[in-house]
Amino acid sequence: MTTNTYYTDHWVEIEDERIARYNLMFAWHPGQAPLLEPAGIAEGQTVLDFGSGPGHLTRELARRTGPSGHVHGVDVNAAFVEKSQQSAAEEEISEHLTFHHVESGADIPLADDSIDRVICKNVLEYVPDLASTLAEFHRVLRVGGRVHIIDSDWGFVVVEPWSPAKVTEFFDAAAPAFKEPNIGRKLPGALRETGFTDLSLQLQPVADMSGASMILLQNMVSYVRACGLMKEERLTALLAELQTGIEKEKYLFILPQFLVTAKK
Repeated sequence: MTTNTYYTDHWVEIEDERIARYNLMFAWHPGQAPLLEPAGIAEGQTVLDFGSGPGHLTRELARRTGPSGHVHGVDVNAAFVEKSQQSAAEEEISEHLTFHHVESGADIPLADDSIDRVICKNVLEYVPDLASTLAEFHRVLRVGGRVHIIDSDWGFVVVEPWSPAKVTEFFDAAAPAFKEPNIGRKLPGALRETGFTDLSLQLQPVADMSGASMILLQNMVSYVRACGLMKEERLTALLAELQTGIEKEKYLFILPQFLVTAKK
């Protein structure tokens, strides 16, 4: 494994254990509806879900656009694409939902000016070239269409009972898994630079005191181990602190989600 391209490579090849976690993490539930509200998804629209993963969000978009609309899911992981196609067929919505396997976010297999909405959830922190990817969003959107991006900014994360120094230590050890871990704060400027207008920005925090967010941190643990930037003994000690925090009801995880919407 080379850390130079790990931020992309770990999405192209995903071990079974992580696939199982993603299916749980990305499952759509009604409580997530506010994340999509600024996008203005409506029946009859043609929508692109960029970085569609297991396809949970893609199917929700298809339910919202209905039989008169069409949703395209795009992902770099072939297994995700295959599973998403199967799930769409089982739900009997495959006639207005198409999944595409791509090698790069800089090459979306859709025509110019063909999309009403581009949705991108927790993906741009990983893309090799943000400018090229945003340029593709701009290319495929129709004039007046909107891009709606939901992404993290790991510079704002809180993990109790870890001290700020331990939070930094842990996420620095996982850093090769991200091309831009602070993507949230970068998005407004990058979208303007691409030519998008009418930007809006909202913050919606993910806050957990129960330990449910440990599934997300377990993904980070897999990144830390793959990158080899922290000794196993140290990692084990940090995880033990979190488990003790959960048991003593002193655990707290907070991560803001940046919701950035713009128009072509």
